[in-house]
Amino acid sequence: MSLFQNSISRRQFGLLLGAAAAATVAAPALADDAARTITHLLGSTEITGKPQRIVALEFSFVQSLDALGVVPVGITDDNQPKRIEQLLGKKVEYSSVGTRLEPNLELVSALAPDLIIADQLRHSAIYAQLSAIAPTIVLNSWEGSYQTIKEGVVTIADALGEKGKGEKAVADHDAVIAALVAKIPAGEKRRFLLAVANADSMSLHTSASFTGSVFKAMGLTPAIDSTDAVESGASLERLIAVNPDVFLVATDAGGTVFDQWKSNSAFTNISAVKSGNIFEVDRNQFSRFRGLKTAEMIAGEILAKVYKAG
Repeated sequence: MSLFQNSISRRQFGLLLGAAAAATVAAPALADDAARTITHLLGSTEITGKPQRIVALEFSFVQSLDALGVVPVGITDDNQPKRIEQLLGKKVEYSSVGTRLEPNLELVSALAPDLIIADQLRHSAIYAQLSAIAPTIVLNSWEGSYQTIKEGVVTIADALGEKGKGEKAVADHDAVIAALVAKIPAGEKRRFLLAVANADSMSLHTSASFTGSVFKAMGLTPAIDSTDAVESGASLERLIAVNPDVFLVATDAGGTVFDQWKSNSAFTNISAVKSGNIFEVDRNQFSRFRGLKTAEMIAGEILAKVYKAG
């Protein structure tokens, strides 16, 4: 059974489509009637005018829209609005449309959006249903590298009819990152690792992950070079074999395997642990969130924690 079938019946969906169509007819005219075709990961989507009512189905899309001065009318906030406040560093008004894994299509349709931004991995199975509600573009957020996320900002801006604004946002961001990178001492050769601590294992983020690719953009060396973004279910033995020189451990509230391992003598022999270069970091900021502001936060926190620089 598809995610779509889990959340809404075919009959309900037909009724919702009718409601959405009526809402679209009643909606005010868009600011610009020019039509354009936006190419994305599942094909191309024609958009007319400048979308005003946008639904974002991943955190990175919300942050991208914020960089463009836009607040979505609907967000999959995983039913945890505090995460959106943390993501943006401020409170914004929006309607929750459920979880990123399983958006509530009834709530999406009720908002009468004129653009939906969806994730390739999580939402490809419901692309047709989303497209029946409103023009939908599909980008790579969940497995997106730093470069992928930056390109996504420009694509989203193009979908809004303001491609130049997206290009400027990325250029301004690049300047911020360059200023931060300039503070890193020359000749840094240590290997950096981000791991997410779970109840009984760790997920190790590689050079292909968002955070790993931010490390690379900063001139730092990820401890694991891979085309797969994450090594899931890593054991203590695997972590010891990787043996990072600088180790960032992302944790949630509550007990994790990190609490168990850090008193293990084998764990304490890891290079980063012996040298005192192990740091706990926020899981939302280093793992769940992706975006221009997130990359700036990661760079700033590495400077503060590792190099004691501001």
